[in-house]
Amino acid sequence: MSVTASGKLSVQDFLEMDTLEAGFLYELINGELAKRSSPSTDHQRSSRQVFKILENFVSTQKLGECFYAPFDVIFDEENLTQPDILFVSQAKSAIVTENCVEGAPDLIIEILSPGTFKTDRGDKMKLYSRFGVPEYWIVDPKNRAVEVYGLRGQVYELISFGIESGEVASTVLPGLKIPVEQIF
Repeated sequence: MSVTASGKLSVQDFLEMDTLEAGFLYELINGELAKRSSPSTDHQRSSRQVFKILENFVSTQKLGECFYAPFDVIFDEENLTQPDILFVSQAKSAIVTENCVEGAPDLIIEILSPGTFKTDRGDKMKLYSRFGVPEYWIVDPKNRAVEVYGLRGQVYELISFGIESGEVASTVLPGLKIPVEQIF
């Protein structure tokens, strides 16, 4: 395995690795290997609910495709993530390849776990904004909260929020409104 001149891994190096520890999920963020544990039960329940709602909305209106982890999204030579849920519109369908998505999806949703909290709110949020993902959701099962961020210039701005009740809405998918209590 080789590393880049800066000492970081490339996506190609990452994809060729065969010595990763079983029972963990791995991503490559800014050339650094990020390891996380398998998701919790609450994480999986929330993920399933959000995916069902999103997939039903998208498929009914034939807007594009939804995917869920583990599924690679390659942003560049040093960045490969596995978002919990993502949406790619019909207009951007060319970024969907046989094995992954190569480029910025229209919408990414991360479900918080104790081990991913800092990464999802920090490194990943910065990465997704840098590569122009128009909308980013953070779902927090512990606090029964959903935050929807829209990309404004180079930074995310909170555009919709719900905790325990109320509903959140998407700007990428006009008409999509999800009652928060349906997620938890």
